[in-house]
Amino acid sequence: MTQTDNQTLEHLLGRIVLRDQQALRRLYDLTAARLNGVAFRILQNRELSHEALQEGMLQIWHKASEYRADQGEPMAWLTSVVRYRALDKLRAEQSEQRRRDQLHELQDFIEEPAGQSVSEVLEQGAMTERLNLCLQTLDTLNRNAIMMAYYYGYSRDDIAEHLAQPLNTIKSWLKRGLERLSKCLR
Repeated sequence: MTQTDNQTLEHLLGRIVLRDQQALRRLYDLTAARLNGVAFRILQNRELSHEALQEGMLQIWHKASEYRADQGEPMAWLTSVVRYRALDKLRAEQSEQRRRDQLHELQDFIEEPAGQSVSEVLEQGAMTERLNLCLQTLDTLNRNAIMMAYYYGYSRDDIAEHLAQPLNTIKSWLKRGLERLSKCLR
């Protein structure tokens, strides 16, 4: 960017500090394409990159006073704000995908049918009772890991952190626990 461009962006950021909405609009018009490109390179998804850009612009609106010209060019600061929003969104999407994968594992395990008749509901109640009995046969660590993952929705990373255990240990507990439950329920 040229010195004139930097001066323009610095001026607009100064106006945004004073809550000048027109300055925010002008800043958006000047930088959105470039900032959205940064978010898209991280997220590889047009809709998510637009969300990251919008969240970044909202953060710029609230935190414009934190920009320091002596610490770098304004476009670098703007880019870092949007980049961090995109990275946060990427982590959230990855976490949600892990949760969906875990839910699918559990659904495959239980094989819960969609539309249930009365006899199916009763049968499911019996299955739930059997599942609870089988859960009690597991050692405490496997049972807790399975309950945290499939009942409370914790990710494997969250379980590892909460139980202060390595991630591979948690994966092993979940796998062994599900195998034991499967055998018990047959």
